[in-house]
Amino acid sequence: MKIKEYFIPFFFGFIGIFSFAPFSLKPLIIISYAYLIKELAFKASSLKQLIMWSIGHWGFGMSWLIVSVYYYGNTSIVVSLVIFILLIFFLTVFFSLPLLIIRTNFFQESRYDNYKFIPLVISLFVLNEWSMYYLLYGVPWLIPGVVFLDTITQNIFPFFGVLSASIFIYTFSTLIAISWHNNKKNLLVISMFTLLFFIPNFYERISDGSQIKVSIVQPSSDPFLKYKSNYKNKLEDNLLSLIHEADTDSDLIVLPEAELPYAYESNNFSDFKKRISLDKTIIGGIWHVSEGDLFNSMVNFELGGAYNKVHLVPFGEFIPLISSLRGLISFFDMPMSDVTRGQYNQEPMLIGLNPKIQAAPLICFDIAFGNTVRKSNISSLFMINISNDTWFGNSIGPHQHLEIARVRSIENNRWMIRATNDGFSAIIDNNGTIVDKLEKGISGVLNSSIRLEKRRTIYSKYGYFLPYLVALLIILISAIINICSRKPS
Repeated sequence: MKIKEYFIPFFFGFIGIFSFAPFSLKPLIIISYAYLIKELAFKASSLKQLIMWSIGHWGFGMSWLIVSVYYYGNTSIVVSLVIFILLIFFLTVFFSLPLLIIRTNFFQESRYDNYKFIPLVISLFVLNEWSMYYLLYGVPWLIPGVVFLDTITQNIFPFFGVLSASIFIYTFSTLIAISWHNNKKNLLVISMFTLLFFIPNFYERISDGSQIKVSIVQPSSDPFLKYKSNYKNKLEDNLLSLIHEADTDSDLIVLPEAELPYAYESNNFSDFKKRISLDKTIIGGIWHVSEGDLFNSMVNFELGGAYNKVHLVPFGEFIPLISSLRGLISFFDMPMSDVTRGQYNQEPMLIGLNPKIQAAPLICFDIAFGNTVRKSNISSLFMINISNDTWFGNSIGPHQHLEIARVRSIENNRWMIRATNDGFSAIIDNNGTIVDKLEKGISGVLNSSIRLEKRRTIYSKYGYFLPYLVALLIILISAIINICSRKPS
């Protein structure tokens, strides 16, 4: 078997990742998907191409997950590779292999009729994207529409969310795939037209809400030492020092996700609060124990009340499908590797200002789930996203995480306070613009301000389930027509 039969699909899957942060070579995502659609629709053999494309795409795009297993789990390279291979296998089975339906007669009979074939392919990819929010506990990463951030096309986010931008990707990719195979004369024209949608954004919504001053604490503590008994005092002293560096007129101080190595109910936390000795509203992440279950929570130090993280990180806070890994690898025996999932539709975070206001609380991976974020903003005026991307080191994960957070601000017309352990902490406005930021690995305090927005977007009010329903109807109606039009043998 020729090496190029494996390398070429791997290459096209791989280059698609360079569309996302931190590379942002945005049009490459269309080339990547166009190749995939061309191979699936017009080649006699496509299984190995699909698998190799998936290895290139998922293998590099989700590599940040395995960083935490190898570098911070104190595991051998062999064990880390086994887990990495299992991860790519599951992602391929759940999010790539279903695309083989294009190879069935249902699609093949329509592939020479663009009016039928194009909406069918788009609908299949839309439903496949929907599955990423629910299968494997939800892995909505590498959503294609995210790459339109900072382009003129991002202005569609407030109407139908990032999915609407993904539909552009699927449409142009299908058109290019057809031209690539049938009529290369149209390929250049379609490609040039596609580039128009990547023109840098020049439109900004006006933000005229009232202003509050905030301070973000980024401690950049050592994850290797965090749960060592002799590190607690050093960690607390560092946090207290940074908290007291906040501007005296800050209305709100935000700490990152689960920074303290003990629970909210512990005497250690009570003692720590007494040491703060500031008349400030402080929001931060901490472990929370309730009825024997451990939660990753966000709490208001002054008013109490906890928001429990809903969407846990696979292979970080829980072990999907293979619970036997616990006890085998030291990383999976750490306190944060057996966390209980929080309930959906929790109350907003009450902020003790005058008058009291509500914020949408979102912890780490929660920000990747558009509908979760949308529901959190129903009665909230801004968002607080706390995270600990330390576990993903200097991989591409933290860059992509920040990119997704920016998309959520645009979708919901909300400013966001993003506090992380070692970067990227940021103030993001309702246009997805980073107003202020602390870089990766820096220990410090970000003193800035946000605006409170009351106006909700169309997406925020109604969500984007309509495109999913339309996609499902297109496939169902096409299937019925296809079956009914067949002549009896």
